[in-house]
Amino acid sequence: MKRPILVIQMQRMGDLILSFPLFLWLGRAFPGHPVWVMAEPAFAGPLARLSPGVRYLGYGQAEAVLHEKFHLVLNLSHRPQSMELAGRLQSDALVGGYARDGVVRVNGAWQEYRLSLTHNNRHNRFHWADLNALDVIPPGVMAATSWPRPRAMPADVRQVGLFLGASEPDKRPSARFWAELVGAVEKRGLTPVLLGGPAEVELGREVRRLAGRPVASACGALGLDRFALFGQRLAAMVTPDTGPMHLAAWTGLRVLNLSMGPVHAWETGPYQPGHLVLRSSRDCVGCWRCRFDSPRCHEPFRPARVARLLDAALRGPADRLAAMRLPGLELFVSGRRDGLYHLSPLSIRPRASQAVGAYWRAFWMHAFDIGTEAGCRLAADALRREHGALARVMAVQGARFLRSLAACADPVRQALEWQRVSPSLRPLSGYCAAHVSNRDGSPDSLRRVLALSEAYVGFLTER
Repeated sequence: MKRPILVIQMQRMGDLILSFPLFLWLGRAFPGHPVWVMAEPAFAGPLARLSPGVRYLGYGQAEAVLHEKFHLVLNLSHRPQSMELAGRLQSDALVGGYARDGVVRVNGAWQEYRLSLTHNNRHNRFHWADLNALDVIPPGVMAATSWPRPRAMPADVRQVGLFLGASEPDKRPSARFWAELVGAVEKRGLTPVLLGGPAEVELGREVRRLAGRPVASACGALGLDRFALFGQRLAAMVTPDTGPMHLAAWTGLRVLNLSMGPVHAWETGPYQPGHLVLRSSRDCVGCWRCRFDSPRCHEPFRPARVARLLDAALRGPADRLAAMRLPGLELFVSGRRDGLYHLSPLSIRPRASQAVGAYWRAFWMHAFDIGTEAGCRLAADALRREHGALARVMAVQGARFLRSLAACADPVRQALEWQRVSPSLRPLSGYCAAHVSNRDGSPDSLRRVLALSEAYVGFLTER
């Protein structure tokens, strides 16, 4: 038998579900190699029957795997114990973070890029599910995958789920919002059901109290496997960015994602195509951490608007929603472009942030050899054409950054001060800092960041 492949994914439930595509691709890209997954037993147990066919292990079996020889180890977890384990395992190849002799390293260009997104993800346009895989799965394998669109239920199925919770309070609507949404969806002939795990039991009670009338609730009553089964009878689910949202999308339940608080829909939105993402149109949307006392991105979410959007989505195709007026909000539909996750705008006017994000997406695809130079030039041309002043500023700032790196006596220290440049340049400066730090400022790493900086300036100044 061929040597197994081990994926270490000891993060939260949503992270494990977003690794399901990777498990599927590993079986296709490495035929004959068994895929083992080390995950939290509380999540892996009920999710095992819903995931691709892999062997699940708990961290309690870490000593046993130390005696195994692996074809590939892919560590997707940033926990210290995961790093230490990855560094001790015997494998032909190792991707992701690992620790040896007290030193932490990251293998893999895309995993290194992911490292650079910490507090620096504003212009990122790559989904976590894709970033999990890009270092080890050929892009052609990913692009050839056909994901099913959400189920279209019969018109007489009018029951909709409202998933109340999220990992942090700032990432979900208030109890008052949910209570008002109950009434708003009922006025449109829909029947709401409150959903949530044990952590949402009290929130569910508060929502029912504020609603002032009986509301069906399954909060705390369904395990993950039963939740997936229950979703088969729902027309849709309205949910913040949370693990059960990813489970719903994976199992074909139509999702309307209320993307609010310190979340980034391009990274953690519903992965399968055909799901809706609604978020604030504020410039600070997609932050790593909110800089305000309370998230201002919550303000434009109104229960009546959400209910109207949900009802319209259940009545026809997504492109019909483009005419809806949603003040202060942006509406997207999930899909694919170039074989990778993409959010297509449905109800927003062209904005500078879209062009900047598209340029950075094309730039990194070219930098890591899955995109073309021509594609990067097209994105740069569009940025210059639509937002010429911004493109010129970005080019000038890039030139200054390049000169500072080339002329500085301590370029490593210069790169590590990546936050001193403007936000539109930080994808480059942040990656440069991660790259040289991860490689101890080696001559090769310095040549690499200088070459990237020069290419960045060149694309934005070409005519």
